[in-house]
Amino acid sequence: MVWVISPAKAQTVEQLLQEMAAIEQDASARQQALKDGEERAQLCFRCHGQDGNSKRDYIPNLASQNAAYLFTQFEKFANGERQDYVMSTLAKHLSADDRIDIALYFSEREVEPREPQVEASAAGERIYNSVCFACHGKEGHGSASYPRIAGQPYEFLETTLLKFLHNDPSRANSPMIAVMKNLDEQQVKDVAAYVAHMP
Repeated sequence: MVWVISPAKAQTVEQLLQEMAAIEQDASARQQALKDGEERAQLCFRCHGQDGNSKRDYIPNLASQNAAYLFTQFEKFANGERQDYVMSTLAKHLSADDRIDIALYFSEREVEPREPQVEASAAGERIYNSVCFACHGKEGHGSASYPRIAGQPYEFLETTLLKFLHNDPSRANSPMIAVMKNLDEQQVKDVAAYVAHMP
């Protein structure tokens, strides 16, 4: 069976997510999508690794990330809601089919957490369990709407959280901006240290 996303069906992110969910439910379509995703993700491997485990500590792992979340972020880069030179350019040149297949491919890879650069933080754990767990879950695995943060490199976590704290324009539309207003830089680093130890 070949899944074709027609222009009429590709009008909204919600409709594309429904298409992706349908592919996930069909064994043969899912296998084809994973095969196509590996082929179409060649440009992603340089930074994020062939298995979705990033090459550098400042680059996020895509392995084991929630497929719906990955796809939604692709759409945000494509429409300009999120800004990054490489990702914005790449997303705009990939078809909806490509973005779905790549999201599914990386979601199926196994994340390989790095040895954290910092010690685990008890203060960070307290903050996580009082603030962060509501969206990202007790284990940090997220959902279709919120990213899996467990297994991410410390440097990426710290840099990203500080961008939210300082209201970086590239992340201006994120709900994390409001969350970060209640924390200071040390608390942000404590949370990053705790999360970096989550498998």
